[in-house]
Amino acid sequence: MERIVSGSNNRKKALKVVLLLTSAYFVIQIIVGFMIGSLAVISDAGHMLIDSAGLVMALLAISFTQKPATPARTYGFYRAEILASLLNSIFLILLAVFITFEAFQRVLHPSQISGFPMIIVASVGLGINLLGIRLLGKVRLKNRTSQDYRKEKYNVPVEEDLNLHGAYLEVLADTIGSLGVIAAGIIIQTTGFYLVDPLISVGIVALIFPRTWLLLKKAIHILIEGTPSHLCHEEIKRSILSVRGVTGVFDLHILTISSGIHALSAHVVIIDNNRASAILQEINSILEKDYDITHATIQIEAYHESTNI
Repeated sequence: MERIVSGSNNRKKALKVVLLLTSAYFVIQIIVGFMIGSLAVISDAGHMLIDSAGLVMALLAISFTQKPATPARTYGFYRAEILASLLNSIFLILLAVFITFEAFQRVLHPSQISGFPMIIVASVGLGINLLGIRLLGKVRLKNRTSQDYRKEKYNVPVEEDLNLHGAYLEVLADTIGSLGVIAAGIIIQTTGFYLVDPLISVGIVALIFPRTWLLLKKAIHILIEGTPSHLCHEEIKRSILSVRGVTGVFDLHILTISSGIHALSAHVVIIDNNRASAILQEINSILEKDYDITHATIQIEAYHESTNI
């Protein structure tokens, strides 16, 4: 538990710094974007706004997950992280749709814009985004090192914090967006080809959308309590059946509470009730060591001929 709290504090510090930088840059970018009439700059500013909202949600989610469980919320507030990831993904998809629509309008009705301010404001944004990537990258590296250690020591599959992963993807997408705006500014400044502004905007969307869609699918999969993608339902069932004295397993459910926290429930049929305690202990040991499942609810049932498994 101490390790989880420490990791959460590290994530909060990094996210706070990135949020401060992103919010400050958004104000500058949106003002310049409207002043020069650049769709690429305005689109990138809109993305920055969504990023800021996503970072706020990520911070709130981490704070919620540190709250203790209550009788009404027995698992605590861990799902707040997944809900934040879901909302973040939806906002990014809506933004992608908006940018595509506006880009289509600009292709039909191109307008003259100045390339030099685009280059300046996007260069500042590029520096901020690179700093954000460095900060979040350090936290991700620490988490990954910890996960690799657990995987090597206990031979258990692990997965990355969805919220941190989502924040990192957003800043990465912003970096790509800033590079695109710089390229558009240079082309407009040197050639006067104004259509590059909406075309670069569509390119930014093409880079953002696949990653966002993947993050959305992961969040929905967790919320509908699907089996974690890195765990095999049949393999876990076979592992339980391999325990001496177990004759059947049914109603086996495996789900993710939050990133890295999984739960399992099952009915296990045994032959000898006198060994129930030992069998239960062995099953829990297998689940924890082999699959990193520490929240297991096992109902032991006595074997009888009519058991339907």
